[in-house]
Amino acid sequence: MLENVVLVTGAGRRIGYHIARRLHQDGYTVVAHYRTHTAEIKALSDLGVTTMQAEFSNKMAILQFIQVLQEYCGSFRALIHNASSFEPTATNLTEAADQYERFFHVHMMAPFLINQGLYPLLQGTMEDPADIIHITDINVENPTVDFDIYGTTKAGLHNMMLVLAKKFAPNIKVNAVAPGPVLFTKQHSVEVRQQMLDETLLAKEGGAEPVYMAVKSLLDNPFITGASIPVDGGRRLSKR
Repeated sequence: MLENVVLVTGAGRRIGYHIARRLHQDGYTVVAHYRTHTAEIKALSDLGVTTMQAEFSNKMAILQFIQVLQEYCGSFRALIHNASSFEPTATNLTEAADQYERFFHVHMMAPFLINQGLYPLLQGTMEDPADIIHITDINVENPTVDFDIYGTTKAGLHNMMLVLAKKFAPNIKVNAVAPGPVLFTKQHSVEVRQQMLDETLLAKEGGAEPVYMAVKSLLDNPFITGASIPVDGGRRLSKR
């Protein structure tokens, strides 16, 4: 039976890949979820990390994924919800409705069902609690109007963290990590990148490692629950 297992969703690229790889390096047994097979997933597999493909586009696919996890792993040390969709809200109302449904399933439905479905397998105690960590966003605190669907559903993920911290105490800690400009995307033009840096007190792109450091600090600390750690270089304080 696998021991010290940590599930990382959305591990196929960027922050999720980095978290999964660093957890593996630090001795955890990682189960890395992905939607689309990538070079990063191959790299994790080559390291001996268990990788599992699943769609989060509908409840039946999510429930099927939970069943696979229940059969494969006898217990879990932690669940880390990193799977995410990120794009500006469409101007066409029908397209925006489709976006909202997709973002809701990825950011809210999947974490909710996974947390509830795997709750019996989270082997924590009052002295040594297990962990659930939601990777949210600083948009939760100060939303961007062009990304209102993204920000709204990430805010739902933040709220879920708060209520589950109450519901699952004292044997399970539930917290969040809220990244800011840690890794730019192709959607960020040179002008947008500079604006984001100008709004960041530490004036640089943070990289994925500070996010992992925040995750690891929550795993290591037995007396934090219901908290959100911003990893944004201070951008939330001056973000437009």
